[in-house]
Amino acid sequence: MYFYFMKKNIHQIRRFNRFYTSYLGLLNNHFLESPYSLSEVRVLYEIGERDSVTAQQLSDLLNLDKGYLSRMIKDMMKNGLLAKVPSAADGRAFDLKLTETGESLLASLKEKQDGQITSFVARLNPDEQQLLVNSMSTIENLLSANYTNQLLSEQVVYEEGLKPGDIGYLIYLHGILYAQEEGYSDNFEAYVVKTFYDFLGCYKPEKDKVWLARYNGEIVGCIAVQSRPNNEAQIRWFLVRPILRGTGIGKKLLETALSYCQQSSLDRVYLMTTDVQKKAIVMYKKVGFELTASQELKQWGQVLHEERYELVLNHKIA
Repeated sequence: MYFYFMKKNIHQIRRFNRFYTSYLGLLNNHFLESPYSLSEVRVLYEIGERDSVTAQQLSDLLNLDKGYLSRMIKDMMKNGLLAKVPSAADGRAFDLKLTETGESLLASLKEKQDGQITSFVARLNPDEQQLLVNSMSTIENLLSANYTNQLLSEQVVYEEGLKPGDIGYLIYLHGILYAQEEGYSDNFEAYVVKTFYDFLGCYKPEKDKVWLARYNGEIVGCIAVQSRPNNEAQIRWFLVRPILRGTGIGKKLLETALSYCQQSSLDRVYLMTTDVQKKAIVMYKKVGFELTASQELKQWGQVLHEERYELVLNHKIA
């Protein structure tokens, strides 16, 4: 099964690579009808973007053979595009700089490429253009040599409130993630639907809050505070997509919710969970929640201990 999955995905990646190189004309010997290849233009671009760069640094950056790069640099210097200047950082080395001719050529190529890109996306509507750009950003992040999920989390945007369609997507996330990770039955998704229905039925924007974490516009994390009688509130729908767990998103969402509860002068905050949510429970205990009730239940196709955790808000939350 794993081999089939990998083979299928490798086929798709190779297919995309063939489409992309052909679509952008990257196989042509001359980039954008200039006398220069894509590799040569890329070298010009990297030099133009930096205050100082040596041939060795370029070779490492672009993963180019040193001999090939050396010949390329000599040809560019011969054509008046590049010049060598003593390196300020290392007296034994030389930095590469664009000449005025090189800068003029690079500016012209950038203008042509901007026009090419504009023509590519002209047939797409704004939503489709944003989807294209977001997908490219994700590909770049995932294939980056220094990729970690922390790299993705740095592009996460936090916002308060709900937009049309958000609740439907949150129900979907709860349903699919708890089915995959805990083996919950379809009854759990029905339960989540009911909790949101009840929430909206008594929703008070001045008291009930929802915070979302989005990556490229897509919800990857959420938490809510629902007001309850007796100056209490309940933490609800606390979730982070698996690919972004351990990056601090969950911690930030929880701290945001508890900060709001503290500022609202609530007496107590509670949440309901199950004993299988061990990582989340560790996080709850770390900020001061204490277990106050537990009962064994058979629900969602599982035998679980439903647990209630409470936090008394009579001091500043760390």
